[in-house]
Amino acid sequence: MFKRSLLGLGLLSLLAACSSSEKKATTGSKSGGDSGAGDTYLGLTTPEPGHGFQVRDLGTTIPAGSDLEYCEVAELPGDPTDTYYVNRIEFANGDRSHHLIVTAATPGGVAEEKLRSMNIGDRVPCLSGEQAFGQDGMEGVGGIQQHYGDLKFPEGVGRVYHGKQRIVFDYHYFNSGTDDVHALSAVNFHTTDVSAVQHLARGFGFYNWTIDTPAGQKGAFKAECKFQDDVMISGITRHTHRWGTDYSVWYSGGAHDGEHIWTSTDWQHDVDHPFAAPQVMKSGEGFQFECDYDNTESHDLRFGTQASDEMCILFGLIWSGTDMDVPDQNCDITWVDDGGVGHSAKDPAFPPPADADKNLCLAGSSQGGTPDACSQCRCDECATPILKCFADTECKAILDCFGQAGCDIQSTIDAHSSAAGMATQIRACLDAKCPVCTQASGTDAG
Repeated sequence: MFKRSLLGLGLLSLLAACSSSEKKATTGSKSGGDSGAGDTYLGLTTPEPGHGFQVRDLGTTIPAGSDLEYCEVAELPGDPTDTYYVNRIEFANGDRSHHLIVTAATPGGVAEEKLRSMNIGDRVPCLSGEQAFGQDGMEGVGGIQQHYGDLKFPEGVGRVYHGKQRIVFDYHYFNSGTDDVHALSAVNFHTTDVSAVQHLARGFGFYNWTIDTPAGQKGAFKAECKFQDDVMISGITRHTHRWGTDYSVWYSGGAHDGEHIWTSTDWQHDVDHPFAAPQVMKSGEGFQFECDYDNTESHDLRFGTQASDEMCILFGLIWSGTDMDVPDQNCDITWVDDGGVGHSAKDPAFPPPADADKNLCLAGSSQGGTPDACSQCRCDECATPILKCFADTECKAILDCFGQAGCDIQSTIDAHSSAAGMATQIRACLDAKCPVCTQASGTDAG
């Protein structure tokens, strides 16, 4: 959830080497022992039989002073003929956790095939489940930034899962202590009758990749995203790191355009705003949201993957008002207008690059020859974020890695994490403007 496609938009789709662990993750029982309903683990009480189940990861040791993130393979209980209608999901993480994100592989998808090639309990360094195993067939289950989270679906709304369905625990731990800790996570799936689920829910994320607060300064960044289809929404959630101060949300478009909805002043404890009743959001309506920061550090704060970086995201739970599945409604903020409001590259007002920037981009891409269709489109449409990235030492290191044989992209991202948002602006622009590039290669970014 917190990094839905954080460079898992396809820009960083290199799979890290997996571990060779042959241990099995536990399902509703203590590691190495038997336990049934009512057992408590990480604060989660295992559901009663017939009313749900608990899945746990194996985790790993996080050395003192480490900032590490892994994606670990797990599996739902039962067999493929079992169908689970879920109307509540609980999440729990251990000490020193920064966040937990759980994703599920769609049966028959490309991601499931990759996950089936691994053992339960295997883990890989990652930026997200989508980055590690591909976006084709990965769906968000949910996640938390605290040690515990409880996702309750509105009446008539839920999700459907199946026995032996592969899931991924994406756990990020920032161990600022002096002792090693063991990363542990768990999730409870609470089930209900099939008749209780008329609408299938999915999450959405509006991501402002353009945030940048200089060292020792304060900053405020407003962005706007709109839904592409009619949706129902039950509430909204903020996400920043510890330098985030006020976080405000307004309606954008429709009868309530400009109306203030909510201001949160606490990045850890005031993160959710449920609506009194589910809201109807029409196509072309959405939200403006502003992330404010107080950068007390000696380094700039940009959108990045580490706990030492920042983020600016608006999340929510949506579903269709009919019995149809709602399409992907995620939004990537890649450019800022003259009024200081960020927008998606899909916005019709997205400005084309200046001719000088196009020519400079083409000169670097074609190396004197005739540019191919991707290079031409890339420079005609996305020269601005590309040149910005190449002018930045941290961002250039990420793009250069793609052109170097044997370059470890995971280590490069970790070493230059503050440029993650800047690099993703390129990917979002290509997705919106140059399908000839993104269809040809999941890693063609620069």
